[in-house]
Amino acid sequence: MHQLLTGLMPSSAFARFFAVLSIAIVFVWFGGLNLGGVTDSITGRWVSGHPLLKDVSSANIGYSVLALGGVQVLIGLLIALHAVPGSTKQYAYMGVLIISASALSLMFTNPVWINSLGGFPAIGAGQGIIKYLSIAGLAMWLMGMRHANSVMLLGIILVLAWIGGMKFTAPEADGVYPLLTSSPVFNWWATVYFDKQMASNVIGIIELITVVLLTGWWWNKTACIAGLLLSAATFTITLSFLVSFSGSWSTDFGGFPYLASAG
Repeated sequence: MHQLLTGLMPSSAFARFFAVLSIAIVFVWFGGLNLGGVTDSITGRWVSGHPLLKDVSSANIGYSVLALGGVQVLIGLLIALHAVPGSTKQYAYMGVLIISASALSLMFTNPVWINSLGGFPAIGAGQGIIKYLSIAGLAMWLMGMRHANSVMLLGIILVLAWIGGMKFTAPEADGVYPLLTSSPVFNWWATVYFDKQMASNVIGIIELITVVLLTGWWWNKTACIAGLLLSAATFTITLSFLVSFSGSWSTDFGGFPYLASAG
């Protein structure tokens, strides 16, 4: 079984290519959104809640977002372009780490919890932030830093455990149900066999099972590989919502490639 699963894993060269492509797309895309003014109001809310940035005037937020967007696009291009020297790429990866750390700091400086569920650990707006732990781990891996694998794995476990647990709450079920009913992968069973909450519960159970398997990194490598494959399937299906769910795109800016909050 272990040999079979190991054979399904990508080579280190392909893994690196995929990692570089993924992180470059994310930073160029997010940077483009910032440069296009799509995120001004959202960024303004995050900035106003940060103790180090709350004195930034509303007039200057737009310029700050443009600057951030420019840095993100530059980082993405430096990572993606083959002709860029390796030493320069290291600075780009360091930029990813700095931006990731800054994003994670928002967990402690902004209201990211669901008050109706008692606050922490009922996570709301912070669901998009905790993913930066894995992004930081990915940058560490591309830099060849020690413990990068552990940081990436802990980031995946954090996301799946936290969001998986949230699937058993009504607000999360309300949020995920439109995604399920618009998807050809889920619509047939989410509406026929389960009600809204039960459909969310099933997904939560799968995500928590995946978490248990991922902890096999410390006790059973075969279990960990199975967990990684389940994670890949989960994330691939989640990305498919960008195609099936119209709410992924900002209608105010004409849709694709302008992401809305759901995207």
